[in-house]
Formats: sequence, C-alpha cells, structure tokens
Amino acid sequence: MTLRAATYSILLAAAFGACGCAANKRNVAAAAPAVDPRQQDIDWRKEQVMQQLAVCESGSWGPQSQPIYGGRGAYHGRFQFTPRTYITYQQRHDGTVLTTREAIDAAQDYNKAAKLASFMIFELGEAWHWPLCSRKLGIPAKVKEINSL
Repeated sequence: MTLRAATYSILLAAAFGACGCAANKRNVAAAAPAVDPRQQDIDWRKEQVMQQLAVCESGSWGPQSQPIYGGRGAYHGRFQFTPRTYITYQQRHDGTVLTTREAIDAAQDYNKAAKLASFMIFELGEAWHWPLCSRKLGIPAKVKEINSL
C-alpha cells in the first residue's frame, strides 16, 4: 500500500511537471503581493471606524436585506447618504457621474457606501457630514491618529 501511494505521488508529480502545471503554480505564488502589516493595521482601524459610524447612523453595519431609510426617506443606507451627497462625492472620488437612482442604490450597498464614506472621512477630512455620530464617536481624533500611522 505504501509503495502504491509513493508511486502514485511520483506519477502525479511527473504529470504536473510534463504539462507545466507545477511551473505555473510557482509563478502564481511568486506574483502574490507582499502583505504589509502596517497597512493591514491601518485598513483594519479604518474599517472599525466605518463599522462604528454605520452602527451609530443606522443601528448596524454590513449588508442588509431591506433598504434603510432615514429622515422620512431623505437619507439612504447604513451611512445615511442623501442622493445629492453621494453623487457629488462619488464624482470627486473617481469621476463617476451617477443618476439619482444609481446613487440611492449605491448608498444602500454597504461596501460601496463604506468605501465612499471612508474616502470622505480619511482622504478629505470631512467627518462633519455625520455631525452627531462624528462627535459621539470622536471620529476626528481617530482620523488624526490613523492618518499619523
């Protein structure tokens, strides 16, 4: 039985070597980007701030099965964006021009909205869009600390 397993392993290795599969695996592994622990820590801290902001604004964080509205329908999603704010800052972020419907849909998508909110807070320093939660959570101090890392 041990001889069969060893023979099978050798045949399998020879087959991968003959088809070039083993060489491709080495190339893929070599192309993987290096993980920077400092950047991982910064990204983790930013995500924590985004989660805290979402909880403060809408009661939870992460994707939701039902649309979230606030202010009698004026605010959308976990981060309570107005369509106009979402449209304006999305265009500033990457040049994308959205319709009102696209902005509302994007604001309801936690990942898209968190990415835009993170840009607004950490890149532009505009935590004032969430005045009560920003103050309550101490976001300006957290941004200063994270940006200094």
